[in-house]
Amino acid sequence: MQTGQTLSPPIVCGVDGSEGSRRALHEAVTLARALDTRLEVVMAWQHSTSMYDAYFPSPEQSPKVVAYSTLQELVTAEFGQLVPDWVRLRAESGHPGSVLVEAARDAAMLVVGSRGLSGLASPFLGSVSLYCATQAPCPVLVVRPPRPDAAANV
Repeated sequence: MQTGQTLSPPIVCGVDGSEGSRRALHEAVTLARALDTRLEVVMAWQHSTSMYDAYFPSPEQSPKVVAYSTLQELVTAEFGQLVPDWVRLRAESGHPGSVLVEAARDAAMLVVGSRGLSGLASPFLGSVSLYCATQAPCPVLVVRPPRPDAAANV
């Protein structure tokens, strides 16, 4: 397969390390393969507002380093050690919704999980997925968690 060799717009996938973003990444990989296009995996990070982080920054724990490390872990979990050349990783500073909408400016599709790391269980969309669904300039796939009763229906 020559995925990513075409000139078609990429699939952009927003991740944050949550289980929902892992599921979104898996779906984005499936779509990129099916459409024979590139995949951009994007993670946004924001500067800490803690006074302790501001005065005692640890270079190896900077938000950008942590974000990129998380990106690498997610992609390695999906592909193994040999990440295809049609996959690109991006860690960018800014509000996650804004970063993802900007990254999707020329994308074929934006893929996100329905909820991130907030820890709130809800049948509703999270703030980032809702922002992306209403503001992205391309189609948005919001990947929901499996239904609790789905296993019983198999």
